Amino acid sequence: MSSGIHRKRLACVECTRRKIKCDKTLPCRNCTRKGSHCRRPRARDSPGLNVSSAREHSETSGVNCSGIESSKLIESLRERIGKLETALTEAKETASRQTPSSQLSPSIFSTREPSSCQPIATSDTESITSSSLVKATSEVEDAATILEFLAWGRRKDPSYQDEIAKRNDLIHSPGDIPIDDDWDNGQNSAFTAANFCELLLPAESKVHELVNYHCECLLWYHGAFHATTFIQQLNDFYDTTGGRVEEPKVSLQWMALLFAILTGAIASAPLSATRAWGFRDQEKNVLSHRWLKASMACLHQADYMACHSIFSVQSIATLTISAHMLGKSNSFSVLLASAVRIAQGLGLHQLDGDSKMNSVDPISKEIGRRIWCQLCIQDWFSIPFTESYLIHPICFNTERPQNCDNDPTSIPDDFPTVAGYSRLFYNIAALMPGLYDDMNSSNTLYTRYEEVLKYDRRLRTLATQHLPLYLQNVPLDPRWPRYVPWARRSLAISSAHKVIMIHRKFLSRSFGNPMFEFTRKTCVAASRTIIKEQKEATREDGPLLWIHQAFSVTASITSRQKTDSS
Repeated sequence: MSSGIHRKRLACVECTRRKIKCDKTLPCRNCTRKGSHCRRPRARDSPGLNVSSAREHSETSGVNCSGIESSKLIESLRERIGKLETALTEAKETASRQTPSSQLSPSIFSTREPSSCQPIATSDTESITSSSLVKATSEVEDAATILEFLAWGRRKDPSYQDEIAKRNDLIHSPGDIPIDDDWDNGQNSAFTAANFCELLLPAESKVHELVNYHCECLLWYHGAFHATTFIQQLNDFYDTTGGRVEEPKVSLQWMALLFAILTGAIASAPLSATRAWGFRDQEKNVLSHRWLKASMACLHQADYMACHSIFSVQSIATLTISAHMLGKSNSFSVLLASAVRIAQGLGLHQLDGDSKMNSVDPISKEIGRRIWCQLCIQDWFSIPFTESYLIHPICFNTERPQNCDNDPTSIPDDFPTVAGYSRLFYNIAALMPGLYDDMNSSNTLYTRYEEVLKYDRRLRTLATQHLPLYLQNVPLDPRWPRYVPWARRSLAISSAHKVIMIHRKFLSRSFGNPMFEFTRKTCVAASRTIIKEQKEATREDGPLLWIHQAFSVTASITSRQKTDSS
């Protein structure tokens, strides 16, 4: 039963979130001990509001939250969404006021940009500067991307530090989804990453089950390590050290890779598989977050930014499968940038065409190609969100990995291998830098839209005419690996998402300007494809990939825009 009067709460926000007893002083002892920012809830914050808001955010982002979100994060998200909705309404009203139909001359475009309209006589309180109109219009154009970032717990707002952070008494962004963990290895010098790993590592038999599942059911998606090589390293780890992480010969960067593989397996596997391995549902949720933390802790303990190793790059590339799904998109974006620089320091971008690399054995060179391929894919597919990219296509000569499994001998593309999916998506991802550069070098809406249509055609050609046989709509061959149906569904979801990303700059306009009707129809159809395939994926007993949840957010936002414009 709700009431309009609420008793003022004296417990601080952090203790309330962590569900621990607060001494109700300011700052309290718990926050002082942990070095956390201590504040009391605002008057309008109520338990009912916090619970419902956290639940809403969890359902929208598709991230497995272990508890109620921080009230500060919830409030800032709600304010941001409200700000976007207000900006969208004001931009539409301004455009309708300042561009009456009688003033529009015949043109290839049926409406003008709000910032280019001639001002009309208004009072000082009603006047809107050209710069503010440009900012509002730009923000509305990018609303879908901003909302998608919010759903992942990230920010796409260069003024965030100056505006929202100060308004909410923050000294930094809200960051990733917090994990209630009393073992703060970062503040306890006696508690090392090796201690942390020793406590979290399951029995040897379960480790092998998880690793084998990742190799058979997930490795095709990212191809960041060589299955045979890693399993041999895993056997050596147990044979020579008995599975003790604290042994001097054990590389913590290799341990980071091991925990990245374990995290991907337990986070992506269906409940039927994890239960068969002996993990309870609650334990699955806890361990997926703890193992992810262990992987990152091993990297930092090993000083991976100074001591470059192929294992650190492999572990970061492998975390692609789980980091977004576990609410660590912020951390992963920074790790990915560091992995690119480490890979360049190791020479992974110069594996072909360089005589110095001729002495590298074929397996090591193939592993390097697979890792570099995955880094390129992740970097280029981030362009629509970051408006930049780290890897320029003309600054490396490393070729795509060969279409092969464990033996570094290339076979025809029509035969499925763990590298086949990455080979195809490398070609699709390579479109994004060109699109970004060509659109930025265009000076009019007309020429920018021409570039969008050009790259739309190229994407459709790659996603339809140049598909390997096993990814086409043909009967499944019993000899093919079990992941082929999942790869087909992933291809449909990802390709539809990339169509929306190519058209995203014109998506908002397409619902009001008939000249961009092709974008509207294309993006709505792509959204329907994503939602349809995602529903089918939930009925299968396959792994839950992060794109199933994340790209459904994009599809839902696009569908919502269509509903609002109707």
